Amino acid sequence: MARSPVLLLLALVLAGCTKSDNLRPYAIVRRADVWQAVISDKDRGRLARLSGAWEQARADIGSAGADADLAALGPVVPPPPGAPPPAGMTAQITMPGPGAYRCRTIRLGWRQGSARDVPPVQAGAWAPCTLAADGILLGLETSPAPQRFFGTLYPDVDRLIFLGSVALEGEMGRLRYGEDGDRDQLGVLEMVAPGHWRIAMPWPRWSARLVLIELRSA
Repeated sequence: MARSPVLLLLALVLAGCTKSDNLRPYAIVRRADVWQAVISDKDRGRLARLSGAWEQARADIGSAGADADLAALGPVVPPPPGAPPPAGMTAQITMPGPGAYRCRTIRLGWRQGSARDVPPVQAGAWAPCTLAADGILLGLETSPAPQRFFGTLYPDVDRLIFLGSVALEGEMGRLRYGEDGDRDQLGVLEMVAPGHWRIAMPWPRWSARLVLIELRSA
């Protein structure tokens, strides 16, 4: 029987702790063992090509003359390689905790082989979303929309790894990560400003080069 991600995380963390260690919920656990044990080999490759997804999305946007639309998204878009970091970023990296947030979904670039009949920058409307405590992990769920994302955020040094799934508009059920490869979603959550984060999901199977979930404290 497969072990749940929460039990797996707890077992791995306890295995690496001494009696004097303190386990603090939502702290950054400096281990990659847990999500590495959950992620599929195919998705491991997609995650490794995250920088390439940003590069290709920027190329699509530049070819369409839509650089101003990309810049208008603000700090959720990182500066190009070699550019200075955005002003106002603090040295202290903080991860979100459980609670109510506002989220929006942003699609960048065009999926390879698809018709280029939509804008290369598509930003959805802001809507409520939640981060719920799931043991010492966090569970994300966005609001009902054409695509509703949900899944688990796993600690990984100064970022969180998102492994989840997606439900289409009108669907009542949900699938766990790994139950349907066509629905599996993966990404990296990083802080972009105080109280402001993004999940970058590279090479989604259905649209775009890159999908972002932008999160702000509610």
